[in-house]
Amino acid sequence: MQPVQKTPYSSRNAPAKETVCWLFCNVIDNFGDIGVAWRLACELRRRLGWQVHLWLDDLSALRTIAPDAPAALPAPYRHIVLHTWQAGQDAGLSGVPVPDAVIETFACALPENVRRVIRTHRPLWLNWEYLSAEDWAVRTHAMPSLQADGSRKYFWQMGFSPESGGLLREADYQTRMAAFRQPEKAAGLDIFAFGYAGAVWARWCAALSAQPLPIRLHAAGMPLQQSLCAAPPVAGSLNILPCAFVPQAAFDERLWAADLLIVRGEDSFVRAQFSGRPFLWHIYPQEQDAHAVKLEAFWQTYRRVAPMDETLWRAHQALSAELNALAVLTDAERRAHWRTLLDGFAEWRECAHAWQRYLLAQSDAVSRLAEFCGRAA
Repeated sequence: MQPVQKTPYSSRNAPAKETVCWLFCNVIDNFGDIGVAWRLACELRRRLGWQVHLWLDDLSALRTIAPDAPAALPAPYRHIVLHTWQAGQDAGLSGVPVPDAVIETFACALPENVRRVIRTHRPLWLNWEYLSAEDWAVRTHAMPSLQADGSRKYFWQMGFSPESGGLLREADYQTRMAAFRQPEKAAGLDIFAFGYAGAVWARWCAALSAQPLPIRLHAAGMPLQQSLCAAPPVAGSLNILPCAFVPQAAFDERLWAADLLIVRGEDSFVRAQFSGRPFLWHIYPQEQDAHAVKLEAFWQTYRRVAPMDETLWRAHQALSAELNALAVLTDAERRAHWRTLLDGFAEWRECAHAWQRYLLAQSDAVSRLAEFCGRAA
């Protein structure tokens, strides 16, 4: 790559210049990582007007949530330039302008040739971290980490409080949600489920089929659908409806059309919260149940903002633990906990609305990033 004249990523004393951002994504959780990275790339372009170059190691994951993305890279797509890259290899930088900002999503290891560019040109360097409600994440947000070569890397900790790095949300989100028209549907409950594979789904279907009201389970994603196909047939009040994958741009409408959400990963998890629907989180499982601490931190934060009746809360937490392989309930316990949640659905829904209001009253992550860039200039 030929060196070019570098100007600061933001300067009040220099002529305006299009900020160049290099963004890197390792796809680990299929759609959570690329979902966040792609949403971030789009918002940096749309909201801040940055010139964004996104390097990713799994184009098929992006094409699942953005089906019209190009099949061969590098290529421009929706005003963002996409590049292919594999961990442990140099990134293709030919013809790419020198960055004003470099963002590594979820602590992916940057290629050595990118590290050389950082050492030479000193762009703003961010590690866009996994979402967490844990205290340490809030404390370390925007803290610099001095590297051995003198470079500074800042940790961007997405989170749920005004002191954190915030959540990714489009400027027109509330307008689109207000304009959404709920489709007509039959009596009963519509559950949208997008989760990881596991035996829990067969057990939950049996418990849901024993409930007194009609329930329609809209099952999204092959892991969940395959788990249900392997389960014994269910009768009773439950109707299982396979749900085709939709582009990320249409995902919110799927959530708005449902009454109750069961979601996985990070991007879907955040969108469920913005929707104001009651939800359960199928967190990405980690070895030695390390995900349990992260799960507990979130629900305790949620409960402080949206207090729930103790009986309802115990039922919610029991089912959350089983969903995330932290407990196994008896058939009777499972049916009883679901009955408690469904009997108290109006209160559960109001708690979800209270949490939604709390989040939507805050600024979003990209707005906070713009403020941070202004301070750091």
